[in-house]
Amino acid sequence: MAFGIRKAGQGYWVRVLSAVFWGGIVLAGAAWAAGQASTVPLPVQSFIIYLQATEGELAAGETVTLTRENDQGSGRETVTTALVDRFEPGANRSATIEISGFTSTADDVTRADLIQAGDGAGEGAFEATVRNMEDVPVFPQLYLQGGAAGVVILIGAFLLYWFHAASRKGTEFLIATDNEMKKVNWSSPREIRGSTIVVIVAAFLIAGILYAIDNVFGAFFRWIGVLDI
Repeated sequence: MAFGIRKAGQGYWVRVLSAVFWGGIVLAGAAWAAGQASTVPLPVQSFIIYLQATEGELAAGETVTLTRENDQGSGRETVTTALVDRFEPGANRSATIEISGFTSTADDVTRADLIQAGDGAGEGAFEATVRNMEDVPVFPQLYLQGGAAGVVILIGAFLLYWFHAASRKGTEFLIATDNEMKKVNWSSPREIRGSTIVVIVAAFLIAGILYAIDNVFGAFFRWIGVLDI
């Protein structure tokens, strides 16, 4: 398909104004698509976990076990195992750890309240309480939002070009509309000002008449005792 503008110069203002209107609709649709994309859950690549009451240290590549108190409260159960990507010790026995390669679902990982590594409480053993955690998706949510908005804009731009510049029926319709608009007898500024003044004066007159009628009838009905205040 050859790109170009069919009958360029004809129906100029109708084409331009309708294209502006359509562009506004497309941008609104892109904003809506971006907002909807922000609610789409993305696969989780890793977790950043903030720890407290840490005992021992970890190194990247080690395997840790995440556990939690079971529902019966009679012991602990393993939630998942994972690999350590990063370990950063902090002050007051706090630390930050990033894990990936977990063997369970992301929802299961969020239920863990304790991380352990090594054999029990012996040398080299690690244990820490989970204070908080945040998931890291496979790519930023902003990329998905931008992609959704970009698709809407591309589709909208193609439809705009097709209807306003390439399609025979679309361009003929816009050109015919422009020709009809030229036949409209537009009022002069003087006529518009005169009509506006007439409308304003008439509105005030009608409002005054209705106000007077309301007061007259109100006074009459109060006089005959229908309205007791």
